[in-house]
Amino acid sequence: MELCCRNYPDEVFMQGKADAIRTPAGKWGSVFSCDIPYRTFEAAMKHIAATHKDIDYIVITGDFEAHDMWDYTKEKTRANIMNITQVFIDNFPDIPIFESIGNHEGVPMDAMAPHNMDEYDTRGPTWLYNTLADAWSKWISPESVKGVQYRASYIERPYPGLKIISVNTVYCSAFNLFMTMPSVNRHDFSYIYINQTDPDGTLTWLISELLDSEAKGEKVHIISHIPAGDNYCLMGWAHNFYDIVNRFENTIAAQFYGHTHNDHFQVYYEDSDPNGRATHFNFISPSITTYSFTNPAYRIYTIDGGYEGATYTVLDAETYTTDLDEANAKNQEPQWFLEYSTKDAYGMPDLSPASWNALIDRLAVDDDLFTKFHRYYFRSDHEADCVNDPVCRQKYVCYLRVAKSYEQDHFCAGFTTL
Repeated sequence: MELCCRNYPDEVFMQGKADAIRTPAGKWGSVFSCDIPYRTFEAAMKHIAATHKDIDYIVITGDFEAHDMWDYTKEKTRANIMNITQVFIDNFPDIPIFESIGNHEGVPMDAMAPHNMDEYDTRGPTWLYNTLADAWSKWISPESVKGVQYRASYIERPYPGLKIISVNTVYCSAFNLFMTMPSVNRHDFSYIYINQTDPDGTLTWLISELLDSEAKGEKVHIISHIPAGDNYCLMGWAHNFYDIVNRFENTIAAQFYGHTHNDHFQVYYEDSDPNGRATHFNFISPSITTYSFTNPAYRIYTIDGGYEGATYTVLDAETYTTDLDEANAKNQEPQWFLEYSTKDAYGMPDLSPASWNALIDRLAVDDDLFTKFHRYYFRSDHEADCVNDPVCRQKYVCYLRVAKSYEQDHFCAGFTTL
């Protein structure tokens, strides 16, 4: 895999290819298949801390590693997690931070075995889960630390009436492979999940937490990494998760994901009928990394909360971004700006499931609105002519209806764009 912003030895590529630098990487990063340098991450955190002094808490949806997954080691991953954690502590010393695990924390990438694996104690992800437990222990309770140590999932109650559930969705990853080495001369790769419906009992645990909150009248925010509508997620797991969300639609107040690096969302439907009632939706938030073809971004949510009877629904979401090409050209730190307010930009009366579903219909027929959405999706001009390409446009708009992996044909049947 070719990844820019690296000094590769000549033998990595075909003869002469390593010297064919098409676009030199900028000091602050480049909007290509590149990750950002550490200085850009630090500058972003300093900016957020200095600019948004009214933040109540921070949600981070995983992936602390660069995309040079062939170079991953346990030692480097431990160091990266602790270094990044220290940046958070330095910039947000008094603000709670709630995190979820990403697939790039695994070594190898996505490698997070279930407890029923032979030799789990010596070959499983315990080292990683203990590292995360240490890093996150400043912000979560001792009982939650135990949850991280066991399956990298946990709960927290930051306010009366609200429970945050951090779910390890790497257990749904179709790339969650485990390497066995029965002899020094043979390497065998195999999927660790024969039964993909609930690896390691994570969904069973999630249901128990949702039942508990339902009984107590709590609202729940789910924070996680891989959205169930992404084909990165195993079909069996995604189907079960979809049913769980619909069963607890009155308890789950919001869902927050990352993974794709892009700015979009997915809508859930009653009985999985895309022509029926919209029951829920998820936020898939843009990334700080530029990988791939995106400018860095972060998001500020305004939530109805902090009082008895609060709904803990998201009232609005403001997305901030920067222009790294400009920062590199001017040799200055990235200048962050408000890219858009969700309600204003999309003309939405609220951020209910029904309003998100109505937005999908409007994106299908409104050229200007789709162009705006597509620009926000990348925070750059990548695929700028998509609005005039029916196949390209259909892909982006239709997939907003798909919150269950490998079900594009079902949720997109009969759906067309102009």
